[in-house]
Amino acid sequence: MKTLYLMRHGQTLFNSLGKIQGWCDSPLTEAGKSEAKRARDFFEREGICFDKA
Repeated sequence: MKTLYLMRHGQTLFNSLGKIQGWCDSPLTEAGKSEAKRARDFFEREGICFDKA
């Protein structure tokens, strides 16, 4: 059996400004960086390693 994890990126500057994005990268806000670190910590704590991304 395989498990599929779906994740959204952390908050970006454009998200916080209400701008539509997709054609360029917008930097993560401090909240977005914190969200990414919490996700990383969850996967490490649960012993989840990815074969592919």
